[in-house]
This record gives sequence, structure tokens and C-alpha cells, in this order.
Amino acid sequence: MGYVCSNWWRCKGTAYEPGIDDQTKARLMDEIKKLKNENDNLKEIKYKLEEQLGILPF
Repeated sequence: MGYVCSNWWRCKGTAYEPGIDDQTKARLMDEIKKLKNENDNLKEIKYKLEEQLGILPF
């Protein structure tokens, strides 16, 4: 495949893994972006709830 072992494991299971076509790669990157946004929103909600309960961050 032309990838050095150390580079292969970094790409394994990501949108950059060898053999993934451009259409699938674009879909995966879009899903990753949406999930990161959802994660950020959930972290914000969690922070606000902890603040209401008086739980201080570590």
C-alpha cells in the first residue's frame, strides 16, 4: 500500500484510511463535524447543569 506502519495505524478507522473513496470520505468528515458540534453542545449543557447544582469543575 505504500504506507509505513507508523502512518498506517494513525489512519486506521478514520476517513483517511487507504481504500476509502472520496464520496465516503466526505460523508464521514461531515458526520465527524456534526458529532463534534453535538459533543460541544452537550458539554455546554453539562456545564450549565453543574453550575446550577453548585458543582465546581476540577
